[in-house]
Amino acid sequence: MVSRRDFVRLTTCCALAAAAPKLAAAAAAPAQTSRLHIIDMANAAYFDRDQVPDGLDGTNACRQVNDRFLANLRDRGVDTIIRYYSDRNNAGLNCKNITVRERDLLHDFDFAVGIVYQYNGRARDRYTMQTADHDSRFILERAKRIGQPEGSTIYIGVDSDRSLNTDENILAYFALLNARLTPQYRIGVYAAGSRCRLLKERGLASFFWIPEAPAWDGTQAFLNSGDWTFFQNKTEVGQSALTRDVGQAVRIDTSIVNPAAGNSIGAFKRDGTIKTYGAAKLETIAAHRKWVNVPRLEILDRPQGRPVGHSCVARTIHVLSESDGWAEVDRDEDGLSDGYCRSGDLAPLAEMPRWKRGCVPARI
Repeated sequence: MVSRRDFVRLTTCCALAAAAPKLAAAAAAPAQTSRLHIIDMANAAYFDRDQVPDGLDGTNACRQVNDRFLANLRDRGVDTIIRYYSDRNNAGLNCKNITVRERDLLHDFDFAVGIVYQYNGRARDRYTMQTADHDSRFILERAKRIGQPEGSTIYIGVDSDRSLNTDENILAYFALLNARLTPQYRIGVYAAGSRCRLLKERGLASFFWIPEAPAWDGTQAFLNSGDWTFFQNKTEVGQSALTRDVGQAVRIDTSIVNPAAGNSIGAFKRDGTIKTYGAAKLETIAAHRKWVNVPRLEILDRPQGRPVGHSCVARTIHVLSESDGWAEVDRDEDGLSDGYCRSGDLAPLAEMPRWKRGCVPARI
């Protein structure tokens, strides 16, 4: 008798084998087609975002738009920006909450908009039926305020490892959210792999966004199962061609969509329709992402050259090209070469290695 775990492993392997010809062909595509196109940012792109906090409505700050920053993102291939609902604007994030004005601004630059609710996510016992009552009311009020269209997705940020909240409380929290938010909105979750697995098995979430936290419980197994929707593969990017030299930039995170999970993450366009992505594009992007499969990956200025940077095990890297056992790589997801590494030190996206202590990720 085949166990459930063995069945998942066998079916995943079969799916990957069937997709291999497509992924191999995608990997041969020009490097510029493999640029990522989805980012999230916890602060809006305004020059005056560090003024006195303005509550939720952008009345005292967040007025002077950083057009150069948004135009640069668009021109480098970004087509979807995920923004936040939050109970209050955090210190240093005075424009965390998306407003009607920002929604229109993002649409003006042809971005689809995705939404995640995230507040105080690393507090112990944060997610209960009682907090779900408050959170669901707040989410619906914000969704109404910005005109979030029906059928789009609201992600719930469970921004902590499994130990801080019990399974029982998580299930009660998401059960009430489902009762309040669906069928008007679809529910997604941003959480460790074990939380995504729990909510998927109970039918309490439809979209699964995995944080860049490779040590979190169940994340390796969930990513390797192929059940994820998208994966936040780089965080706090501030010194790349995506974010520098554009005035006061906003640090961003980047995400990879799973081509086997469908063609949408539930973001919406100006006309209220849901943004979809072409299969060939998603397959190309996935084919060009690989895991660092050694404790510390040295990035060299040329094959067999001198070190110019590094990356750590269980972190992704963008492979621009490969030849003679060497990979030309982009470490910060701006689509530009950052150097070379040995191809043998990398693993396919479907084979996330186990995270190990000892390597400190370089700030990017």
